[in-house]
Amino acid sequence: MMQRTWFAFSLFRLRILSAFLAVGLVFGLPQASGQEDHSQHQGHQHQMTPEQFAELREKIEIYRGFTDEQIVASMSRMRNLGGMISDAAVAGDVGILALAHGYSEQGNQQWMEKFDSVSREYPTGYGLGMAMMSADHIQKAIDGLEAAGAKKILVLRTETGDTNSLNYQWQYIFGRRDESSYLSVPRVKSNAEIIWGPSPTAHPIMGEIMLEHAQQLSTDPSNEMVLILGHGAMTPKENEMDLAIMATHAKAIKDKGGFSDVKRWNVQDDLPADKRAVNVAKIRGWIQDAQDQGMDVIVVTNALTQSGIMDRLKGDVAGTGAKFNDKGLMQNPRFSDWIQAAVDENLS
Repeated sequence: MMQRTWFAFSLFRLRILSAFLAVGLVFGLPQASGQEDHSQHQGHQHQMTPEQFAELREKIEIYRGFTDEQIVASMSRMRNLGGMISDAAVAGDVGILALAHGYSEQGNQQWMEKFDSVSREYPTGYGLGMAMMSADHIQKAIDGLEAAGAKKILVLRTETGDTNSLNYQWQYIFGRRDESSYLSVPRVKSNAEIIWGPSPTAHPIMGEIMLEHAQQLSTDPSNEMVLILGHGAMTPKENEMDLAIMATHAKAIKDKGGFSDVKRWNVQDDLPADKRAVNVAKIRGWIQDAQDQGMDVIVVTNALTQSGIMDRLKGDVAGTGAKFNDKGLMQNPRFSDWIQAAVDENLS
């Protein structure tokens, strides 16, 4: 009992700290052009209205425990980056707009490199960041694509999860959803035809990547359980929708990999610490049950790269004896195959 209490308390403290830092992650990308660095115009962030504070607290549960000053500090650390990936010489009437959450400097660079092949054929712009207070970085990319001749723009949302708040914010920004999931920022404008492309969430290539990551740690598949971990959505309904997609990947991994069992679960990383801890306890219980049956446990994730969420997922299973593959989907060469497939399938 004492060990469980200590674990829950430690997890609570870690969750509060990591949530504050994760929400306020500073994304670095000095190599890219067209950056929008909010640190250069802190004034308007410090002039957030009472209505904006109320809107954030209503829509983001974890902010309900924050003071106004903590929210301002968190938002001030946000950094949206936007511009062009393709060279200025690349022009055409079809453009690609790649969107992502944003990572560390190294992660951002890895992500952009995945578009090398596509960006040589099509004008390709990018928008990195959560767009919580502004969509200017996405507008900048759209303007760049139109300047390169784009009459059609394929939007590729490269994050896994179709039911999370970031995806909903992007939908709002493009007028595909009536309500924002963060602040109600000005929507983007374009003279081009917008083609709303897929995320990688349900594509079979993602399951194949996770299978490969499991096999990298496997020694005896028939005596191993694979556990797929993910970030997850905040509401029960949306989380169940995400888990249903993960179940399809889990079945494919079990069938192709010959593993004794494959389970999947989301930590629902944006929930308050006590609610998130319930998911972590479930995961750790599964691991213990498998080990009690004499199985080894391999953990893979649907996170894109080594980042805050990857570190937290690794910490969630620390001390259980489970093997953890911390390679993200984006770090696998096959992620570029998904990008090419998404372009081919939506522009054919």
